[in-house]
Amino acid sequence: MKILFVTLCVLATIHTAALSQSSSPQSPVEISGEAHHHPKVENEFVRIWDVTVPAGDATLWHVHRNDNVVVTFADANLRLESATAAPVEAQWKFGEVRFAKATYTHRAINVGTTSFHNLTIELLKSPGPQEQSPKYPITRTPVLENERVRVFRVTLEPGQSTAMHTHVFAGLSIALTSGEIEITTEGKKRVDKLSLPLGDVRWRAGAVTHSIKNVGKTRFEAVDVELK
Repeated sequence: MKILFVTLCVLATIHTAALSQSSSPQSPVEISGEAHHHPKVENEFVRIWDVTVPAGDATLWHVHRNDNVVVTFADANLRLESATAAPVEAQWKFGEVRFAKATYTHRAINVGTTSFHNLTIELLKSPGPQEQSPKYPITRTPVLENERVRVFRVTLEPGQSTAMHTHVFAGLSIALTSGEIEITTEGKKRVDKLSLPLGDVRWRAGAVTHSIKNVGKTRFEAVDVELK
């Protein structure tokens, strides 16, 4: 009987320790250690992470140390858990653009039925405006604008073109869909023909004046992220 009592006490102690360990919060890890995150582009101005969370899966805890812009490629339902706040439910739509201020620590749990796929753009340094004046300014309304970025969304049906316009800030072009396009750039005799996959990222180091034509057979969508 004494041996049985001691054995039960030991088992209870082990069980209590296991519960204590499993209920303790996970330690935050650097975003570079994320199993779901893959760096896509990095320079002195931006660091871009390719994030995929399958249905029913979750990211690890990670730390965002800089302001960032998130661009999504599919509809998804998430539960966002923060190290300092209660969990919140969030619905993301295809092509949605969101901005977040640093610093925060969280993880995302995909509670929907489709994979969550996005690009997280960390804003490291401001390149400032370029010297070129906007001869052909963009007349579209930005989907997001603040002191750090200005974001435009472009939708082109087959055969459709944009007007000639000037980007006066350094920035990024991100393909939301796959597509075949032609780019006519002021001052260049040759027209650039590009076949862009979903999520393709192009860095624009300076001001540029150009127009885009959809020469494919399906709708082409993209976002332009200008860094201020």
